[in-house]
Formats: sequence, structure tokens, C-alpha cells
Amino acid sequence: MGEHLLYRTYASYLKERFGQKVYRVCLDAGFRCPNRDGTLGREGCVYCSARGSWSVGREPGPLHEQVHREKDRIRKRYGAEKFIAYFQAFTNTYAPVQVLKKIYDSVVCNDEDFVGMTIGTRPDCIDHEKLELIASYRNVNREVWIEYGLQSAHDETLELIGRGHDVRAFTDAVRLTKSFGIGVFAHVIIGLPGEERRHIVETAEYLAELPVDGVKVHNLNIVRGTPLERWLQEGRVKPLELDEYAERVVDFLERTGPEVIVARLTADTPPDLLIAPEWSLHKSQALARIRQGFLNRQTYQGRLCRREKLKQ
Repeated sequence: MGEHLLYRTYASYLKERFGQKVYRVCLDAGFRCPNRDGTLGREGCVYCSARGSWSVGREPGPLHEQVHREKDRIRKRYGAEKFIAYFQAFTNTYAPVQVLKKIYDSVVCNDEDFVGMTIGTRPDCIDHEKLELIASYRNVNREVWIEYGLQSAHDETLELIGRGHDVRAFTDAVRLTKSFGIGVFAHVIIGLPGEERRHIVETAEYLAELPVDGVKVHNLNIVRGTPLERWLQEGRVKPLELDEYAERVVDFLERTGPEVIVARLTADTPPDLLIAPEWSLHKSQALARIRQGFLNRQTYQGRLCRREKLKQ
């Protein structure tokens, strides 16, 4: 049994949709975050480093240089000729609409190599006007997605980790976004402080009732220079062992709709910033353990999903 039968991978979806290899071009467009500029807080979420969600090994710079450099790297390494512009670093809707338009236009307009655009942001940093702009980039040959950080479907956890918004904000953002025909991905972290196995099951069940198109599942990494580093030293948090993490991933995906795209199952942290767990540096090993978890249970994505998905 292959992984594509155990869970629906992002790579398989893109191949089905576009008929060829498609890779993301990860971009830092210079956006800020309200959880760092003083609007909501200064330190950010407890797990977030000063680099935010910026990718491993990527260097910032003018957007046109980032695009050229990344497209060239991906072509040479993977042989891909079609791309998705991924506005990744920090909160990529945290600016006035006219600023957003200028930034998005500079990347995806008049570049036929881009078949999609993905915008990473927070559910409390979106509104009708911004969604109207983002929806305008959709056409026959280009899809548009927004990735919202949920992390947990429990308000007490969101308060503990300093997210600065509640679960209702995520619910409202998803419903509003889908009303514009924009695809939605949800970010979830497994192993958050204070959460047990039941919490991730309940988060999966919550997401199953929303019109979410994809999920990104991350293990909790302890990153240098974050509040979590202090919590680790104080004994307030302990990263999951790989076996336990794999079990919780299977718990989550069993309750995730079979049509939902699984874009990620492990977190990426630069080795110079990662404190724990050490296994997070070995992605292939982690994915193999997750696969084995599915096989041991003789299960698959969606097997325990029980919901009447909301119609928009």
C-alpha cells in the first residue's frame, strides 16, 4: 500500500490538477506580524523564532531576485517548470489592500510559470476587501489558497501559546474565505503544551465540520530564542517522542475527510535553531514511522471521519 492510499498528499493533488510536477517558490515579502509589532504582543507565539515561518536555507532580498533564484534552484533540482508563489514569512495579509496588490502583482502577474498562489496568514488579519483582491488572482490556469494558522481547536491552548486570537476567529475566517471561492489550508501543531491525545482528536473533529481543503500538520519543535526554550529549561514543556507523535498524526488523519489535502506532516526548523526533538531533523525517518503507524492499525485518512461538512 502506497502513501497515496494512506493519505492524500499535496504532491499527488498537484500532479492530478496540473498534469506535471509543480513546486512552491517560498517568498519573504517583508510583511510583519501583529503578534510581534506590539499590536497584540512583542514576542510572537511561544514557538515562533525571530525568523517566523521562513524556510530553511532561504535568504531574503528583493522579491524578483527571490523568485528568479528559487525557480532556478527548483528547476535544477526537481526538473519542475510550473510553480506556486508561496508568500510564507510572517503574516502575508497584514498591510493595506493597495500594498498587498502591489506585492502580489509583482510576483504572479505576467508570469505564466505560476499556476497558483498561496498566502500564509492569521485568521484575524483578513477581511472582505482583502479577500476580494486575493480572489481576483484566480483564473482558469491559476488557483489561489490561503493558509491560516489554527494550531489547536482549544481556546485555552491558544491563550497559553500566545496566539492572540480564539477558535471563533478561525471559523469565521474560513467561512468568509470560502464564500469567495478561495481554497483554505489549516495549520495544526501536535504536542502543544498542556495538550493530550484527546486534544488532537477534537481538533481533527472540529476541522472536519469546516470547508477546509487542506491541512499542514507540524510537530512542536523547541526553537532557540523562543519562550518555549525557557519553558523547556523550566520543565514546563516536553517534546513528543517520534512514536507518540506518529500515533497522534494517525489519530488526526483518521478523522480528517478523505478529500482533504495533506500538505505537510513534520515541521522544518534550521539545525542551528533546533533544540529539540532531535528526530525532527530526520524527515524521511519520521514519515516512515507515520506510514508504519497507518499500516499497524490497517487504517487510512478519513476512516473515522464522521461529519456533515458545512455547505457554503
